Amino acid sequence: MNELDTLPEMPKVTDLKAIYITVNTALSPSIEKNIILIKETELNSLIIDIADTRNIYLNKDMEKLIRRLRFADIFPVARIPVFQHDGRALAHSELAIKNSDGKLWKDSGGRFWLDPASEEAQKIILEEARQAAKMGFGEINFDYIRFPSDGRLNEIVYPFWSANGEKKLSRVEVINNFSRYIVENLKKEFPNIKVSADVFGYLLLQDDDLGIGQSITELSQIFDYVYPMVYPSHYDAGNFNFTNPGEHPYEVVFQSLESGKKIFDIRPWIQDFHLGAFYTPEMVRLQMKATIDTGLTKGWAIWNPNNKYRKEIFQISL
Repeated sequence: MNELDTLPEMPKVTDLKAIYITVNTALSPSIEKNIILIKETELNSLIIDIADTRNIYLNKDMEKLIRRLRFADIFPVARIPVFQHDGRALAHSELAIKNSDGKLWKDSGGRFWLDPASEEAQKIILEEARQAAKMGFGEINFDYIRFPSDGRLNEIVYPFWSANGEKKLSRVEVINNFSRYIVENLKKEFPNIKVSADVFGYLLLQDDDLGIGQSITELSQIFDYVYPMVYPSHYDAGNFNFTNPGEHPYEVVFQSLESGKKIFDIRPWIQDFHLGAFYTPEMVRLQMKATIDTGLTKGWAIWNPNNKYRKEIFQISL
């Protein structure tokens, strides 16, 4: 008998309240603090990276963790980096974005990318998502589901999208086609799986795709949920008439989400890290309040890259 046959039903979560953890945290003793925090607060979900910069971790240890979470009535979400991933690009260099000299292109952070238009790359990512769903995750969350946004973009050679110097599809069409391929194939095999995508928060304020192929309106019609990254620190001086938007978490998140309310199934990523300002528990809590005050009911997810979440955040009354 497969171990998953002994699992209880997937926890029912519509108003997701999640924290994010890296794969290193997930597979280390420090996971205990996160599980205890979830059980002692309003949190109900855990978003887990299933990859680091080089490897994918869909192994026995991850399977044991998922089983434990489901028995604890904690909803498990697998976060999968899509086109920005060093491990995939190095293992499948023929699918990767290049420089004109044929070497792998790097973004400003030194990271490698797959060509979003590569059908073979799309198959690889689908197979990883299938494995995660089969292992027992209740939702698959895709990040970096876009074209590169930074680095020497004018030097990029796309082996598939611009083969023979001809771009047959727009960036938006490439990303939408990939998204439909992923969602339709996952839903065929796992009808109850939820599928979501992370998008730039700026998309809520713009009418274009920011040159990365993400149309938040169109993606919201493909995925169950879209997660805009409305981190106040990531907006420019002057946005929302603030010199430093990072100092105004409630106003920035509220106005961002108000702009995107026509997209009904928004779940924002909110900020719990010190950038733009020193983020107190109250400043994190204010972003949750802003989400609720806009009338959105699908929940939120908190991002702290160090995975150290303060219990005080959840003890502040909204």
